[in-house]
Amino acid sequence: MFNKYYNYSIEEFKTLDNSKEIWGMSNTIGEVKNYVVFLEEDNINNLDISFIHNNYPYNVRIIRVLMVDSSKRNSNWHLMAEGFESDLIVLDEKDKKVLYYSPYNETLAAQIDHVLDYKKKLDHEKRINRSSKITIALILINIIMYAITAFFSGNILDSDVRVLIYLGANENTLISSGEYYRLFTSMFLHGGLLHLVLNMYALNALGPAVERAYGKVKYLIIYLIGGIIASISSYLFSGGVSIGASGAIFALLGAVLVLALKARTRGGKEMLKNILSVVAINVFIGFALPNIDNFAHIGGLVGGSIISWALAKKDF
Repeated sequence: MFNKYYNYSIEEFKTLDNSKEIWGMSNTIGEVKNYVVFLEEDNINNLDISFIHNNYPYNVRIIRVLMVDSSKRNSNWHLMAEGFESDLIVLDEKDKKVLYYSPYNETLAAQIDHVLDYKKKLDHEKRINRSSKITIALILINIIMYAITAFFSGNILDSDVRVLIYLGANENTLISSGEYYRLFTSMFLHGGLLHLVLNMYALNALGPAVERAYGKVKYLIIYLIGGIIASISSYLFSGGVSIGASGAIFALLGAVLVLALKARTRGGKEMLKNILSVVAINVFIGFALPNIDNFAHIGGLVGGSIISWALAKKDF
């Protein structure tokens, strides 16, 4: 970014004892050639500047950027700043922000801040888009179960209902006869490839965000207990065979809804409106289209919201 936006060239510097190479950059403004060198506390006095002054007819200016970790008690950058008052910028590597700059270095300090803000945004976007290990594991379990279902069904696009029941689908008469495990196993079965793909897409979109907000253990509790509550809701209010991860996914949606509610006084009103819109649209689709277990969705949403609200007050 320094090269793209501010016309700097990358430079390589050496220490006086030739123990390591140091990176930096340079640019030319009028008759002045500026060298910006990024240094650590242990090598700020070990920079070889002998070759830098061979830049006739330019005047040379050397600006040291000291990279520190201000959280460390043994950091003595304040003392170092006093020794290099003329051209020094102090940069906190951990928090990625400028802590200090000497007079006449406001422009470069602002440029460094801009680059650091841009990098923080990129890192944040990468974290958002990166699936968590737990989400990946849940997706793999669902895919494996669908592969088993497809194998016994003899069809990769649609699942045989008899196979689904055999593998643990949510079926009222069987649950009433004592097969309560179906309230859990039905969460990992799907009626077709499209059903699986849509649910896994939603899980990948919501899962990492919920894990970051609540942590791994709470995330699993919300997903699994919320999914079981969704299955119980389906058992109580629906008939027929019920399968799919959508109840557990609605539990995650409930967790995000709780986050939005808690953040509504801190600029989260727009987020809350978006979440409520998603919930309303999905509930409408559930009632409007056939073969969608809307009671499981509602049960998962309510269950996930209640569990998330309770877990937000507990530490694991």
